[in-house]
Amino acid sequence: MTLILTQDEESLRDSVRRFVADRSPLTKLRDLIGSGQPYDADVWKQLSAQLGLAGLIVDEEHGGAAAGLSALSVALYELGAGLVASPLLASTLAAAALGSLGDQAASGALLPGLASGELIGTVAWQPAVTVAATASTAAGGCTLAGQLSPVLNGAQAHFLLVPANGPDGLGLYQVAGDAHGLTSEPLTAVDHARSLATVRLDGTPAVRLTGDAAAALAHVADVANLALAAEQCGAMAACIAMTSEYAKIRVAFGQPIGAFQAVKHKLADMQTGWELAYAALRAAARSGDETPGQFSAAASVARVMVSEPYFEAAADTIQLHGGIGFTWEHDAHLYYKNALSGKVLFGGPQDQLDRLAATLGM
Repeated sequence: MTLILTQDEESLRDSVRRFVADRSPLTKLRDLIGSGQPYDADVWKQLSAQLGLAGLIVDEEHGGAAAGLSALSVALYELGAGLVASPLLASTLAAAALGSLGDQAASGALLPGLASGELIGTVAWQPAVTVAATASTAAGGCTLAGQLSPVLNGAQAHFLLVPANGPDGLGLYQVAGDAHGLTSEPLTAVDHARSLATVRLDGTPAVRLTGDAAAALAHVADVANLALAAEQCGAMAACIAMTSEYAKIRVAFGQPIGAFQAVKHKLADMQTGWELAYAALRAAARSGDETPGQFSAAASVARVMVSEPYFEAAADTIQLHGGIGFTWEHDAHLYYKNALSGKVLFGGPQDQLDRLAATLGM
């Protein structure tokens, strides 16, 4: 196993980095704030159709690139650095769930649309939350009831994959985004780059998918940890770059503030945290493709190594920018809010430590 990017991954990284700089700078995120739109539809179309990011982990049989989890982490790293708002994470987790289940009918119907970006899917679940939906069967078919929150891109999804307890135990059910009895209420999230919703099901028709639901959800949790760690690691690098540059040009007492020991130490701590986090991220990404048996533990380690250091780096970014760092006009608060929400999404660091201990049999 090597932690160095392959030539194809370097090419993907450069393409996504150029796209973010040219088509989705942070001004794009600011334009979305208060607009009522969770993401820019044109940006999403270009990310999915032109760059092919929506199909990175979808197999070629269903129109994807089958590039693997390592390539996915490379793309999400760059999108995280630019705080690009999109439903990519939600749809990727839906694709991961379908791929793990192995339901041929559902995969054939849904994966091509996910790969092209024409369909947006989501998994209506949080790993640290008890399954909140129940399934009932009758002559007319299967229906679901329950309240699910928070659901990533729950208000925009064309379909939801909902874990529910039914007569046959835990199952994963497909629900149309416009199904009868389904209501989605967008949540006011602290993170402007993330769209969350509360989804309520009341006699909502659903289709139970074949396959091991528990195993599929465990795989989704691992992919979610890797994906979120990749976004956070990229965002952390952006914080370091922003703060280092400011420390070179901000002058106090006749010299750049970067010359002062207190500032140097803060920046050194941020850089050290990123180096360790990036190593853990690359190890988890490679493990997902090459040693699946070790992936769960590696993905949990990556989240633990990234989430808290990113939060601290985002807070230090505000502090080291002084008075301007606390203003709405500066970008520092966007990263801080992103770090705050990402710290608890899909289970916080303590949840990941518990998951890691369970994985290792401790």
